[in-house]
Amino acid sequence: MAVSQQVLGPIINISMAGLAFRYMNGTTNKKISDRLGIFLGSDNILIEELTTQVISDKIVSSGSTFLQISTRQRSIQFINLTKQQRIKLEDFISNKTLEIY
Repeated sequence: MAVSQQVLGPIINISMAGLAFRYMNGTTNKKISDRLGIFLGSDNILIEELTTQVISDKIVSSGSTFLQISTRQRSIQFINLTKQQRIKLEDFISNKTLEIY
């Protein structure tokens, strides 16, 4: 899961350069923090305070007009990671993801 103070959503894809995740968004357009964490509760993994830059943010499902909630997909680039963050991220990708050709 990608997690910040404003959102929580499943990671769609990830690499050492960045990731894409989906999240629910209401009618407000609150800015999502440029700091993001990666959380995998089943394995007690948390990589905190990853500095990011938004590459794209798009609606993938409009949802119900009654609820006024849409599902969005945000793609971000990691920037200025610390050595410890790079090590944790590399370990996470190597051990918890599948490579697709």
